[in-house]
Amino acid sequence: MPKSEESNVAAPEILSGELDLKERNNSLVGRIANEIARSITDGILKPGADLNSVDLAVRFRTSRTPIREALMILEKEGLVDIQPRRRPRVANISLQEVEQIYEIRATLNSLMIKLYVRNASPASISHTISSFEKMKEFRDKQDFDGFAAARSGLHNHWAENCGNANLLELLRTWKMRMSVSRLVGRRGNDMSRSIQDHERIVLAIAERDEPLAAELIRAMTIWGFTLIKRDHQLRQGGA
Repeated sequence: MPKSEESNVAAPEILSGELDLKERNNSLVGRIANEIARSITDGILKPGADLNSVDLAVRFRTSRTPIREALMILEKEGLVDIQPRRRPRVANISLQEVEQIYEIRATLNSLMIKLYVRNASPASISHTISSFEKMKEFRDKQDFDGFAAARSGLHNHWAENCGNANLLELLRTWKMRMSVSRLVGRRGNDMSRSIQDHERIVLAIAERDEPLAAELIRAMTIWGFTLIKRDHQLRQGGA
């Protein structure tokens, strides 16, 4: 029996959510999934927002089939909620789930930075230092977007040069990349705290101190959840 165009049908690799990093970057479905995920994790698409496949098809200049497949990938990663006979929505996320995500991130980040310190070339460490200097420049200008991009670039550099491709793939799942700004908004005042945290990590990297770098990045990751929890409590108190 033929299925309607609105039914959730996709190739097996899409249903399983198994697109590797290269496919994510090069395939149409992967590029669409990345763009939608970025809009979600950056807070442009808010929790509970409708994801209209027709509107998205117009935006990406494609049919609805790649859109549905991209949304199914993001459902697997917990960013999208798809219910039968209902329009897909940006998934709501509980404080408990956020805490669990940040606990995992803290562990993965600790391992990542230890491997980076162990494997980084002198040129890579020089890149780390120059990237941190860019963060400070954006902080001084109170340019949050520039600061966030520089910080993200620094973290990506560490992950890409840690020497463990499987760990890199885990860190690049969209749920692991969920930003504090998506959940609590953009806080210019927290740039100074971030600079302090990153400065200590960069010094530990320069001194090739694996345990210290790992402990510092773990503490910084947990601080990210502390911001989210604080904001949640303020909202609850004001409700």
